[in-house]
Amino acid sequence: MVKKTAVIYYGGFLSKTGGAFMHAKTIQGGLLRMGWDVSIITLDSLPVWCRYLPHLVLKFFNFFCNPLGFIYKGYAIKVLFKLFFDIKADIRIFEDIYFAWNSEVPSVTMIHAVWSDNLQAFFMSTEQQKRLKRFEADIINSLTHTVITVSQPYLEYLNKEHFSDYSLKKIDVVELGLEQSEFIGIPATVRNKGSIVYTGVLEARKNITFLLEVFKKLSSNNPAYKLTIIGDGPDKEELVSFAKNNDLNVVFLGRLEHEQVIIELRRHEIYLHASVKESFSYSLLEAKLSGLITCAYKKLQVPAEFIDVAMNSFDVDEWCGRILSIDMIPVGFESCKYTAERMTLSTLNLALPSGAR
Repeated sequence: MVKKTAVIYYGGFLSKTGGAFMHAKTIQGGLLRMGWDVSIITLDSLPVWCRYLPHLVLKFFNFFCNPLGFIYKGYAIKVLFKLFFDIKADIRIFEDIYFAWNSEVPSVTMIHAVWSDNLQAFFMSTEQQKRLKRFEADIINSLTHTVITVSQPYLEYLNKEHFSDYSLKKIDVVELGLEQSEFIGIPATVRNKGSIVYTGVLEARKNITFLLEVFKKLSSNNPAYKLTIIGDGPDKEELVSFAKNNDLNVVFLGRLEHEQVIIELRRHEIYLHASVKESFSYSLLEAKLSGLITCAYKKLQVPAEFIDVAMNSFDVDEWCGRILSIDMIPVGFESCKYTAERMTLSTLNLALPSGAR
């Protein structure tokens, strides 16, 4: 029997992974368990001479017509992927709208987040944001195959708020999932009382400086609190300096492998997530699966059951007060809704004719 084949296109480097790459790896695992042959194409797959070309395109166009460099970077990735990896398959999965293309091959494109909603580290005028939104809406509507996003709250946000001035094609929802046996297989560890953890990229959107401000206030109320930060990113040096200058009990572990992340999460009681924007958040899901109490801003577009303590604003006193009064029992949630198997099967059901699954 000939194996069915899938090609997954991810527009980044292996060294700079995030939610999109986690999705690619998880759905690859789900398809492999079903007997498929699966390839993941990344920028690392390109010849050395051209793998950094999209980033040069980004810088060039953002210098002259910011923020459209993000659109043209996607175009550059699409040209290179089509040139070198226009591979026949039973299904193609694109991890972003910006480099997806139409073909006779059954395909599905994921919207993890759109750039116009994800540029907290950049200054954008209202007119610049409108211009970027218009390009993104046109890209979405140009795709003739299935387009999926990662949560119902994010779909509602895109349709009713972010792209309310545009008419978008139908977008489906397949909430992200994880291989949950990874959590069952990790031995339970003794949780350190008063221990707080964060895991993710250290960048503006994740609002880690605010997280440290909250921890500073917590520490002044109770010096027994400890904070562990897992991850790396452009803001790390500044954050380490802040912690050192304020004599905070913070440990920066850097980037860890997934199994190490799970082991580390289980050593803590509270997961603190200070992001200003999220469309799903694998980090919050991992924290819930690890049995932590999760604290986050209530207006994130994530499944509501991911947040045990939902903050009304980004006020340090509110966060500190709510954390100090936490009942150390996490709220239960339906973990079965967020499995790799469900995500994989739902994606196939939306992308393929029934006879091809």
